[in-house]
Amino acid sequence: MTASAHPSVPVSAGFADGLAAAGVRQLFGMPGGGPNLDMIGAAARRGIGFLLAHGETAACVMAGAFGLLTGTTGVTLVTRGPGLTSAANGLAEADLDRAPLLLVSDCVPGGQRDRTGHQRLDQLAVSAPLTRWSGTLGHRDPAGCVAAAAALAAGPPAGAVHLDYDPGVPGDLPPAPPGLPPVDDLALRHATALAAGARHPVVILGAGAARAAQPAAQQAAAQYTAVRAALAGIPVLTTYHALGCVDATGPGSAGLFTNAALERPLLERADLIVGVGLDGIEPMPGPWTYRAPVLLLSDTEVDGAYYGAPHVVLGPLGRTVPAVLAATAPAWPADAGRTHRDARLTELAAGAREAALHPVDLARAVAEAAGDAQVSVDAGAHMLAVMPFWPASRPHQVLISNGLATMGYALPAAIGAALARPGERVFCLVGDGGLGMTLAELETLARLRLPVTVVVFDDAALSLIEIKQRTGQGDGGAVRFGPVDFAAVATAMGVPAATADDLAGVRSALRGPRVGPFLLDARISPAGYRHILTVSRG
Repeated sequence: MTASAHPSVPVSAGFADGLAAAGVRQLFGMPGGGPNLDMIGAAARRGIGFLLAHGETAACVMAGAFGLLTGTTGVTLVTRGPGLTSAANGLAEADLDRAPLLLVSDCVPGGQRDRTGHQRLDQLAVSAPLTRWSGTLGHRDPAGCVAAAAALAAGPPAGAVHLDYDPGVPGDLPPAPPGLPPVDDLALRHATALAAGARHPVVILGAGAARAAQPAAQQAAAQYTAVRAALAGIPVLTTYHALGCVDATGPGSAGLFTNAALERPLLERADLIVGVGLDGIEPMPGPWTYRAPVLLLSDTEVDGAYYGAPHVVLGPLGRTVPAVLAATAPAWPADAGRTHRDARLTELAAGAREAALHPVDLARAVAEAAGDAQVSVDAGAHMLAVMPFWPASRPHQVLISNGLATMGYALPAAIGAALARPGERVFCLVGDGGLGMTLAELETLARLRLPVTVVVFDDAALSLIEIKQRTGQGDGGAVRFGPVDFAAVATAMGVPAATADDLAGVRSALRGPRVGPFLLDARISPAGYRHILTVSRG
């Protein structure tokens, strides 16, 4: 038994010891009284800071983004009852977007539940469907419990874990993460036989390929290098989560894969489709229509049912990917990926005009200003204009909620990213709907003076939903907001801001060096979204 596990030593001290042992560097949250503050104080004595957010889900997103970019587990503290339930969307986002998150909540103590109804919920039952594991942090080896919970959240694959803080009971010990499976040699031999001689293979990189970007995972980084070397001469598609695993502007990059219309011309020409680290949370719902055989190479257990009847090979990607691709005989032109990508981007951009502020024109102008900066993108119509055009060159350079596809993600993710990349500017691309959900976090930007540039794709509407709206499904009141002067709101919260309604205004606002946060309220025309949606998704 460790010293911190002895009943005479406060559980909060054991909690902080466990964080330190797990390499946790930062806490996020919205505390209640008592136990939350004890934990914050104990962590501070071990050099682990706390960031006060305005909402529990926002705090979870901040923590998950911070963890993803630092190779650590992000940790969020919330109070009992409404604190835990308000964090539900944050738990779901972390779990479905494979972000490492440990949520620790206060609770009504077990010894008081028979007589106390106020804020009493079965919090473990609430969080269980949204997490990898949910249990109680009690007085039995709290340091070991917290360290194990952080390890489970880190994965692979990463996800959400929840601990209820109740010092009056022994508590639970989280299970060990599953770890990486050894190579299935028989399955690998079968896969190489299936790949042998394929003339038009196409590779799709998924979230599992991006996992190698974790700074602490040197072995994974070596695998990633081996995977990239094996891709030469083969067009490569990436999911949203894998964007940047190959240079998005390079000759081999064929653009994005969502199992929609954009990538269809390329995949219909393929005689072999090789998924590398593809995760079932990534593609759009819809049928799998391609006739080429599918190989799924993964270093974690994978359910391949979405892709028809794929052949699955488990094992380190650095071994399986080179072996399978070496068996192919690619006959693609050297720039086949770029040719496909450029044709699709040209089609997407058709109709973009500088006279009005088209979403694609805005996305391109922001990308030009951002350069190689870290970026976060919210869910909504604007992401269809941003993601295909973003020139990502490294894994996790673009943070987006793809598995849950939740709005309200981009601003808190940008805050987490700015803390993970001290001194580097972060760009946050968000629609007016998503910003409205997390508007108070602009104060967090101002308070911390974080170098985050927020660009609002402002059309006062849920444009993606409006395009899908049909007769009998309500009128404009179901999908349109009143106008909001987001620049004035940001200024009132201490964030310098500007408004633009044309490209000249956008470029002027984003020009030159800047210190601290900034918001650009870009008044776009939504007219181009219908064309973008048709080209992207059919």
